[in-house]
Amino acid sequence: MTGTPTIGIDLGTTNSAIAHAKDDDINILPAATGDRTIPSVVAFEEKSGEALVGRQAVNQAVAHPDRTVFAVKRFMGTEETILLGSRECEFTPEEISGLILRKLKRDAQAYLERSIENAVITVPAYFNDRQRQATKHAGALAGLEVDRIINEPTAACLAYGLQTAQDKTVLVYDLGGGTFDSSLIEITNGVFEVVGTSGDTRLGGNDWDALIVEWLEDRIERDHGISVADTPLAEERLFDAAQTAKHELSNRHATTITIPFLEHDDGTSDIEQTLHRDTFEEMTQELLDTTIERCETLFDQAGYDRSEIDEILLVGGATRMPQVRRRIKDRFGVEPSKRINPDEAVAIGAAAQAAILDGELLPGQWSQTHRRTQPTELSPTSASDNVVLLDVTPQSFGVELIDRETYEPYYHVVIERNSPIPARNSYMTTTSRDNQTEIEIPVYQGHNDQLEENEFLDSFELGPIPQRPEGVPNIEVKFMLDENGILNVSARDVDHEIGDAIEIQSVFGFTDDELSVMQQNLPEIK
Repeated sequence: MTGTPTIGIDLGTTNSAIAHAKDDDINILPAATGDRTIPSVVAFEEKSGEALVGRQAVNQAVAHPDRTVFAVKRFMGTEETILLGSRECEFTPEEISGLILRKLKRDAQAYLERSIENAVITVPAYFNDRQRQATKHAGALAGLEVDRIINEPTAACLAYGLQTAQDKTVLVYDLGGGTFDSSLIEITNGVFEVVGTSGDTRLGGNDWDALIVEWLEDRIERDHGISVADTPLAEERLFDAAQTAKHELSNRHATTITIPFLEHDDGTSDIEQTLHRDTFEEMTQELLDTTIERCETLFDQAGYDRSEIDEILLVGGATRMPQVRRRIKDRFGVEPSKRINPDEAVAIGAAAQAAILDGELLPGQWSQTHRRTQPTELSPTSASDNVVLLDVTPQSFGVELIDRETYEPYYHVVIERNSPIPARNSYMTTTSRDNQTEIEIPVYQGHNDQLEENEFLDSFELGPIPQRPEGVPNIEVKFMLDENGILNVSARDVDHEIGDAIEIQSVFGFTDDELSVMQQNLPEIK
């Protein structure tokens, strides 16, 4: 921790925001344009070699779709590379996200007139280990020390908790541009305890946009006899029009989509189509059903009844669609709260967590009502006397073991999903053949009984260990999941005190030296 302010960042799929706690209040820090959020869009300017981030990138996207990237959050933690421009400059998702974070940091520093070195960054609750690692790497590329990774639903609930003094059971329904999370959170005397989470990192408001694009393409082919599906410039214009139509249908029952001079192989055509809200809701019903199913899974796993919910928080811009609020109310019997801004709550909550880490009192009614008079094991210092966050891991962690009778590999869970974090657990293992001098420990994430259906994270070897008969060595393996949801694994030969440890890195991760080179090579932001 440094003397510079720690800020909270909502690194979103569609939009991103940054907030800061100061003078008994938490405020969104505006971008240089004055906007309270910036589009999570990056473009590459070929002549100058500079990067455009946010509104500037959006403004040139229709003319230059080949040098513009949207929704990079969906690719975090993967080996995907992004090619931009005619020169096909290659970027990783971490680098693109790093540019977004760098832009947020630069604008915040200009607004605060202070240097910023530390941040709390939010991620979807259902992000896996390597996606969380990728987010920390993106922060490093932006020149930020990421003090904490916090789950988006937890951050939103913390923002809500700043406004109420009541103990409640809260369902957070978080539908962003590219991800969906649902979390059950108990607020009791200043303790925010996440009792369960479920979600889908590949489902979000962009999928609603994509269905409108499909609908438009069908009607364009029907009415004009042309196909634009393989025309990048036309596709970009269709997606832009689809997003606008989706937003308009949140406030009206029908909207007219007009696209003049739409490009295709035979020239251009003027497009005009009317989309009714009923049609839109019907064709996207399956997407909404999927989010409800995730909520139902959450209730079943946590052992909660729907009648136990006191409050429902809607988070993410996609929750502004009327069908979401209506369906949630009909299914769970609770009118969703309007206390929080769905676009800003996550950043506000991240800033609140930053204030806690900095040892600052949380603002307003929360501090007055919930301040503890006695320290607890979970909050022994003044830095956390006002609130305690108890989050959970959304997925299980385990290892590949060998059955000593069949010699077939199987999946052994070490830390169960929905375990409170930080979490730790250990297991004993041994050798599978005589005179074995090394033991490989392959680490996985997931909760499927079939080993191959889980996600391989990393592997390391313990050794050399003394040669002994099969099954004689006593090997203890410890899993430690930190407050960021990042896993460390250690192993030791108990009989000979031979040990090794590893912080689990994605197989597509980067070393500190690689990150340093990547940071130096990132283009300047215009």
